[in-house]
Order: sequence, then C-alpha cells, then structure tokens
Amino acid sequence: MAVNRLFFWGVLALGLAALAAGFAVVGGPEHARAERRDDTRRADLRRIAQRVICERDGQADFTRACREAGAARDPLTGAEYDLEQSENTFAVCATFEVPPQEGAVFRREPLDFDGTRGCLRYRLVPRSGQWVVQER
Repeated sequence: MAVNRLFFWGVLALGLAALAAGFAVVGGPEHARAERRDDTRRADLRRIAQRVICERDGQADFTRACREAGAARDPLTGAEYDLEQSENTFAVCATFEVPPQEGAVFRREPLDFDGTRGCLRYRLVPRSGQWVVQER
C-alpha cells in the first residue's frame, strides 16, 4: 500500500514538473494569445498599407482589394496604428507584444523593428510607379 502511494505521488510530481517545463518552454496560454494578437497586427498593417497604396494610386473605389482594405485598430488597446507618410514613402507601425527574433520576416514583408515597435515600410519606385516594401 505504501509503495502504491509513493508511486502515485512520484507520477503526480513528475507530471506537474513536465507541465511546468512545458509552460516554461512555450510560454503558456497568455503567450499564445499575445502571438495571435501580433499575427492580427501584422495582417492589419498589410491591410492598411494596401489601403494607402490604393488611395495614393486613386483606385480606392475601383478594385475589390482596395474596397476591402480598410482601417483597423490594435486588438488589445483599441488604439489606431501609426501611419507615417511622405511624398515617396510611408510606414504603418504597431507595438507588438512578443519580442521579435533577429532578422524575422513575416509572410514576405520584412518588418522593421525598433524594440517592440514594428513598421511595414514602403517606397515608391519612380520609374514604374509601383510601391515596394522598403528593406532596411
């Protein structure tokens, strides 16, 4: 009987240790929620950038992609994203919750990070009139 109890408590302790180690490695449910919100921020930055390109090209009402691109707000704070514009460049920026990894590229768009603030930057190519992602 004592051996069974000892075995039970040993297995329970081992299971709890494995659970704690798992949370330490992956960050737990709050970390997963923060990653999902960051994914939403990335998608929002792409949508807002598409809207800016449409407006600058005078096509905001003509193509489906331009009509569906729109304003968005931060999923956690509800604040608007930052939009910095000049004649031939613009940047859409957000503050991310999960620290970026060095040189991270998300879905073909290189986000330019300064701490936890990430920006998607575009520049106008004068010869072609096309907007391209500006790499740092």
